[in-house]
Amino acid sequence: MSQIDQILPKLQEALIRKGVTIPPWRATAKERSDFAFAVARVLAEERLLASTDARSVASDLASRMMGLGVLEPFLRQDGVEEIIVRQGAVLVWRAGRIEDAEVRAPDAYFYALAQRVAEMGGKPLRAANPFVLVDLPDGSRFTAMVPPLSKRGTAINIRVFTHRVLTLDAIVDAGTLTREQANFLKQVVLERRKSILISGRPAAGKTTLLNSLLAILPPYTQVCGAETFEEMETMNPFEARAVVRNESEVGRVSLAEVVNVLYTRMRPDALVVGEIVSEEAREYLQAINLGVVAHTTIHGNSVLDALLRLETLAREKDMPLGAIRERIARGVGIGVHVELKQAGEGAAWRRQVIEIVEIGGDAERYTLTPVGSV
Repeated sequence: MSQIDQILPKLQEALIRKGVTIPPWRATAKERSDFAFAVARVLAEERLLASTDARSVASDLASRMMGLGVLEPFLRQDGVEEIIVRQGAVLVWRAGRIEDAEVRAPDAYFYALAQRVAEMGGKPLRAANPFVLVDLPDGSRFTAMVPPLSKRGTAINIRVFTHRVLTLDAIVDAGTLTREQANFLKQVVLERRKSILISGRPAAGKTTLLNSLLAILPPYTQVCGAETFEEMETMNPFEARAVVRNESEVGRVSLAEVVNVLYTRMRPDALVVGEIVSEEAREYLQAINLGVVAHTTIHGNSVLDALLRLETLAREKDMPLGAIRERIARGVGIGVHVELKQAGEGAAWRRQVIEIVEIGGDAERYTLTPVGSV
């Protein structure tokens, strides 16, 4: 155990005793600086360190107690898309690879960190509730699993949210799209006649692609969006956007209810549903069959798999499957599938659009007509 790990519990006790509080999530730079100064003072007063050493380690100790502690700096590092904690080790996903961040801490530290984040999000984490999903203030997604559910200590994943929207040109340059595919999708979005369904596995780049397409809409386009995690970036100065959280809480509305209000009352030129995962599929299907152009993402292994999943999520009592299939075939105009691909063993993973199709069909089957080169 390092010197800092030995000092931290004693320091926390001393701070509580002296009434020094940890700054909130959205602390200002001054609040953070004042807290680090208070930590240095308490270290010296309690003789936890030699006075000559207190100032040099106070900043490190303070950062471990504020926000995400040792994980906080990775939220601001260029290129980091995910922060991963396993068995006391910190890893990051960057540039298509998982890297060892060379940061270690006892599992008890990460367990306490996960508990603090959960409590800040209003979702206590304990043995009876050993799994938590929390939106961080910057929009990043915090997921933690602790014992007894987790058999190898505290496991944490943070999907890092950045406010940087990649242009279609940047996505072409990265090799995700060909120029032909980008031009086709740009035309579809600007014409505002067909809805786009983007499919792929988690972290495949679905939302990144969706954001790049929304960014090309003219500023006076009436964009209305709804999502459960704050991931969409439309770049539209007049958008109406709702973020729906904690649906199970009394008094909260569901994503399906919000989508209904957006397309029935707020006259969107483009309706955007961040991701379809549940009953909002029915409202999405209603919208696209009332002439509303609606773009969204969904998990799936191909466009066809995504359509079949949409069928399942949109099922209604006493409605034949054929009727739902026909509504999907008539309403969803374009299907786009994006994958994480690896050129070879040990190579970096790269996001790539491998399928763009025009969707048609009837109650019996879908017809998928390929568009552009893949």
